[in-house]
Amino acid sequence: MSDDFLGGGGNSLPAFKFSNIGDTCKGVVTEIKKLEDRDPNGTIKTWSDGKPKHVYVFNLDTTDGAVALWVRGNMVKAIKEAAAQAGVSTLIGTTLAVQHTGLGEATTKGYNPPKLYKAQVKPAAQITTDDLI
Repeated sequence: MSDDFLGGGGNSLPAFKFSNIGDTCKGVVTEIKKLEDRDPNGTIKTWSDGKPKHVYVFNLDTTDGAVALWVRGNMVKAIKEAAAQAGVSTLIGTTLAVQHTGLGEATTKGYNPPKLYKAQVKPAAQITTDDLI
């Protein structure tokens, strides 16, 4: 198991899609991979300085089966804030819930507005049936 998020390769699990505001993905984190982010045509996405952008792929065991959660943009910030609030040094083995909460302002003409998220992290020993988004 690896946890590149808080400290490569592809993924064969189905990706969880946040299609609608309010959609929530919740499960136990079993693995995290850090990959170079790519455009649909396979070109590596880069920052203005030429360094590659990255995406984190979280494998989660959910009540509906295993899924991959592709973490980039505003979701990174939400999960890191939730991990800090939970006081965890690794996300492997924790229960993670991520919810699509709305849309931000589009900063570039012609692009979709960014999705906004909130997240919650609970170490396994602290989970109760009333917890999580």
